[in-house]
Amino acid sequence: MTSQTEAALADLARACQILEMEGHGDFSLGHLSLRDPEGRGFWLKRNRFGLGEITGPQDFVLVDLDGAKLAGEGGQHSEWPIHSEVLRMRPEINVVAHTHPFHACILSSSSEPIMPFNLDPDYFVDIPRHEADVALIKTKDEGAALARSLGGHMALLIANHGALFCGATVAEATCVGVFLEKACRAHIVGRGAGFPYTMPKREIRELRKSQMMTPAHIEHTWGYLNRKLEVVMKTEFPGSRTLYR
Repeated sequence: MTSQTEAALADLARACQILEMEGHGDFSLGHLSLRDPEGRGFWLKRNRFGLGEITGPQDFVLVDLDGAKLAGEGGQHSEWPIHSEVLRMRPEINVVAHTHPFHACILSSSSEPIMPFNLDPDYFVDIPRHEADVALIKTKDEGAALARSLGGHMALLIANHGALFCGATVAEATCVGVFLEKACRAHIVGRGAGFPYTMPKREIRELRKSQMMTPAHIEHTWGYLNRKLEVVMKTEFPGSRTLYR
């Protein structure tokens, strides 16, 4: 492992803890990956551990695009084809995540698009929804079908299952995941409130997206989330390296 890879995996470990903090944790389920800078495949969060238990580079295994483990301690998640096939089809993407955030899981059962009750859904205009007759995505064909459903988008809802999100950087993928769960929560709360509402037109939503989804916003949000994690760790889990007591 080069120093560059080690630093990137340290960031990815922070991303795992941030996503746990922001509602993406589901026991030991959920996984993030980083395209290997040396072109050997991807580094995948090891299985059996929750997102909040991931603390550093030692918690990832190197897997090639055909699913063979090349390095690292621990096992690989059975849904590794999600990562291999998205990375194979999207060369501009370096980080892929699949998690089960509560509100995104609930909304994934609906064919209704995410409605813009607040700003967050405007990151996900026309977000795709993938349907498959399997509980887990464990084969390369199933992973390729998921990647095709994702297309050129940065996020996707897996029907009655969870969410997929990605980015060119660890910061971008993490922020997309946080924004997605916030958007789904706003939709469910807004639809359930029962009051009359108005929605912005599509051209306004596209404008809002262009104004918000910028490199500066990603940088600022990533910085904030890292500072928030530090505060949470110090105040709620003093002396611990994980989000579990």
